[in-house]
Order: sequence, then C-alpha cells, then structure tokens
Amino acid sequence: MASMWTRGSWQTMKSRKINHPKPNGFVTKNPVAHRFKDGLLISATLALFSLLMAMPSLSKTPDIAGLDDAGIKLAQANYDEFSVHYAYSGNPAGTGVLFIHGTPGSWQAFDRYLVDAELQNEFFMVSVDRPGWGGSNLPKQRIDGDFALQAQSIAAVMAAFPEQSWILVGHSLGASIAPQVALLRPHQVSGLLLLAGSLDPKLGRPRWFNRLAHTWLAKRLISPQLGRSNDEIMPLSRQLSALSDRLQQVRLPARLVVVQGARDNLVSPANPAYVTEYWADSFADIRLVELAEAGHFLPWRETALIIELIRSLATPLQAPD
Repeated sequence: MASMWTRGSWQTMKSRKINHPKPNGFVTKNPVAHRFKDGLLISATLALFSLLMAMPSLSKTPDIAGLDDAGIKLAQANYDEFSVHYAYSGNPAGTGVLFIHGTPGSWQAFDRYLVDAELQNEFFMVSVDRPGWGGSNLPKQRIDGDFALQAQSIAAVMAAFPEQSWILVGHSLGASIAPQVALLRPHQVSGLLLLAGSLDPKLGRPRWFNRLAHTWLAKRLISPQLGRSNDEIMPLSRQLSALSDRLQQVRLPARLVVVQGARDNLVSPANPAYVTEYWADSFADIRLVELAEAGHFLPWRETALIIELIRSLATPLQAPD
C-alpha cells in the first residue's frame, strides 16, 4: 500500500499495473520536431543550471568565515581512492538529515537548509559533494554513474557518525542514488525523501540528446561540468535496474516519501507509479506527494514543504487504530 498526497488531501492508492508513458509524454503531429524542440529546451536548461551551480561551488572556494558565522563546518571522509567533501551543521543530538545533490551540483544545493536556525536546533544536517563535484575527487578510470561507488562514498560520511540515525534527502540523481545508500546501511537509515528522482529504469534511459552529448565531438563543445553530468546519466537505466532488483528482494525498515512535480521537464512525472508497482513491499511505509504545478527544482521552489516532510519522517510512525 502507498498513500498519495496532493495539496490539501491524502488518499490511499493500491499498487496496480500501470502503463508507463514514454519519457516524451505525448505524441504530436510532428514528433521529430517535437523531440528536437524538447531536447533543445532541456539541454539549454541543463546548461544554464550547470552554469549557475558551477559559479558558487566549482569556480571558487566557499567563504569559510561566512560558513562559520552561519554555523556550518566543512570536513572530509575517505573511501578507497575517494576523498569525500561535506558540510555539516546543527544539533548532534538530533536526528540526522543527509542531503545528496543531483547532477551537476554540490553540497551548496542544500545550503538554505543547513543555515536555517530552527532546523539547526532540531537536526544534525550533512550535505555531501558527490564524487567528482565540489570538493570531492573522482579518481581516473572510475565510472561516474556507478551507484555502488557513489553510495559507498556517501556511506563513508555516515560511518564517521556511527551512532547517528539518518533521513536521506536526495534530489534528481541524488534521489536515484539514495536507496542504494539505504541498502548499504539499513541500520542507520530511518527515512528517505526522494525529490524529482529517476526511479523507473525504462524512464531513465538516455534520450537522443544525451547520446548526442556523449559523442566525441559534442564532448569537446560542451562544458566539462555538463559533459561529466551527462556521463552520469548515460548508465542510469542500467544502474536503476540493478537497484530495483535488490530492493525487490528486501524489506528495509526505513519509510519512503517520493515527491514529484507534474511539470517536470527533466524527470518523467510517471516515476512514482513505478514505486507503487515494484517497491510496495520494500519499505516500512511509502507516501507519494504529487505537486500539480511544480517542476524539477524542488529544493529551491518547495522549501517549506520539504522541511515539513523532513519533520514528518523524524516523527515516529503511529500504528493504525
């Protein structure tokens, strides 16, 4: 069973067989022109987002004095060849909240949460730089999109706080990776909040513009950050398939909340349907939150709702009457 929430009401939804739409979502009289237009729009959006994310996190070192004033500390954890950079703030006695950014990105994607005074009183918050982003290295010859390596590097941060219980909050590709982290450290993960994540292997297949960006010529024309981001997307479907196979063999003690905007142009709004069909028995509790007017960038556009959902996951689940 999974429960679906739309603004203003909850309703119960049984797992059922659902015919998933293709990523493009609909058919036009001129599908080639539509795909071209859609690809240009998404590519431009990714390029702009890459530029915006690169400005604070990839091009310059954060203002350490300013971080100290905001209650944020920086640290490193190590796993194998990886040096994983992360920021943390808040109350060590509170429930842990670990943020996992998408692609491109850095820990600063969630800085508004780490500097929030009320959240600092309630929670111990950590935001990581995934391998290859921000201050975290990516050793040569390692596969950027390998969920196992990504999750193990994040688990190394969790291992630095062995007594801490965590709520994992992932956005976009970070949401795709978060369940893999929960599989690695089920005893430490009490909840997952997945924001606009690719979860269905079929819907995670590379689109034509991903394949184009993966060619020799395109890699020399686009920015290194956008190229690295595309490298993470190319194996996504295969990684999601392996993840789902594992999830269907276990029942994790964590609660799961999936949030998806109906106007998301980067991740298909059909992804939550996959969760109800294939992951119904994999978690202690599942809630779906559909946002009719929301797009992809939920951490910045739906901050109040995300804080509300984090608090709900930190509250013990009450047994039904």
